[in-house]
Amino acid sequence: MSTVEQYPIAPPTEHAAADPMIGKVIAEKYELLRLLGQGGMGAVYEGRNTSTFKRCAVKVLLSAELASHGEAVKRFFREARASSVIESDHIVQIFDSGADPKTGFPYMVMELLQGEDLEHTLRRQGALQPLVAAKLILQAAMGLAKAHEQQTVHRDIKPANIFLSKRETGDMVVKILDFGIAKVKMEKFSETSAGLTRTGSMLGTPLYMSPEQAKGSPSIDVRTDVWSLGIVLYELLCGSLPYSEASSLGELMVAIITADLPLLQDKAPWVPPELAEVTHRAISRDISKRYQSAAELRDALQAIVPDGARITPNMLVSIDPNHRQYVAPRLQLTDDGMLRAITRTGLAVTNVGPPVKKSKKPVFAAAFGGLLVLGGGLLVVMGNKPPVETHSAASAEPPIIKTVTVTERLAAEVVTKTFDLNVIAPLEVVVTVDDKAQTLVGDKLAISGSPGATRKVKLSLGDQTEEHMVAITESGLLPPKLELKKQVAVWHPKPGAKASAGDKLAAGSKPADVAKVTKKTAVETGMDEFK
Repeated sequence: MSTVEQYPIAPPTEHAAADPMIGKVIAEKYELLRLLGQGGMGAVYEGRNTSTFKRCAVKVLLSAELASHGEAVKRFFREARASSVIESDHIVQIFDSGADPKTGFPYMVMELLQGEDLEHTLRRQGALQPLVAAKLILQAAMGLAKAHEQQTVHRDIKPANIFLSKRETGDMVVKILDFGIAKVKMEKFSETSAGLTRTGSMLGTPLYMSPEQAKGSPSIDVRTDVWSLGIVLYELLCGSLPYSEASSLGELMVAIITADLPLLQDKAPWVPPELAEVTHRAISRDISKRYQSAAELRDALQAIVPDGARITPNMLVSIDPNHRQYVAPRLQLTDDGMLRAITRTGLAVTNVGPPVKKSKKPVFAAAFGGLLVLGGGLLVVMGNKPPVETHSAASAEPPIIKTVTVTERLAAEVVTKTFDLNVIAPLEVVVTVDDKAQTLVGDKLAISGSPGATRKVKLSLGDQTEEHMVAITESGLLPPKLELKKQVAVWHPKPGAKASAGDKLAAGSKPADVAKVTKKTAVETGMDEFK
């Protein structure tokens, strides 16, 4: 939830005047002036200190569940205090926190920001220029590095929690939001690992979760933030997520844990190889090969961003159509199992005039080693730095490169875990796991394997057959329950024919039963909570 003044992440569902919190004074000193944004757990208001008249953003956690969870509230305040002492221009400032004595609701007082979060930027612009995307993540990594120095893990990095605030100078500065509740969200998930659907509103979007988070690993460290920030960089560069085709929470978790990572340059061929290399290392499933902290990611980006992290509003533009036509040199898989940039094009920006339509040769011959600004967009130019060589017209054609499918697997000690899958179905159901017949014990089916593995579970009942992919995590199965309802045949009389009551309904069925079978059987995933 953003502390945004002009662009709320979630607009109010009712007119501000109808909000009963407007006009109330929190903790006897913060008057709530207007609703800025709201979410499943609470709302953010523009506030004013009644003593100093300084404007601020006041987040009030209106969730009765959280307010009544004493230990969670203690952790919230502890984390809020911890984030308030992190000194960085790239982390939202927290001035105060506590519980309102009248309502009991936890609250947090923060600086009031003007601008928008990256979620809205992505919705409006789609894929951004590579240099700008690198600068945005560089600033975010600067803030996270300060947090990681104190062993503070955010655990909920996503575009909605990366805010673009406009300074008086006109420059844009990245601010990381929601340090205060991130740890509470994940601890709530761990404590109720069997009920991912029930706790979905506490988790926020899982699209940026690291594999170790999706597995429910108890040993989450700062490298989980590196993964999440790498996924945000991936999305900024190509305009989509690696697993955007997942249609349910269960499918998404399985994909994060087991599916191959689509190569960034397959989706966005124009991305410079050194930036693609940084992105893929940040989202390496082998946690030992991933950047070990946000500081390492920051240093890697600083090494390839030529002119610092400064961002101005006019830089936040979509990829130019001309830019999309170019193919940058591809990453290559090296002997150590890493994707590396063998050819480096550079991210330097050269200020030149509009492109000349007479010939494309001068563009390729005179500007190797960087990106050109052409008509407001960036153009990827392949090659090495001077001395300049003259190329034939054929050299302008994109190189033919064999696509390499890279599958990274987590190198770790194999541990087998066994969990019970709850199967709700008639007694005559036939169950197979990976095409092998299994026997239910009551309504339980034992599923075994190492965390990250998946099992194909098939339920058959007469002509009915359903297949489900079940993922094994550190703390349980996803999904934890499958259900197969016996379908009841519905009799449709021929025109003019008469039938007895027994013909109209299946034996032993009632009209209500017939109506029920028209509904499609589905496993509840809770994805509606993340839309």
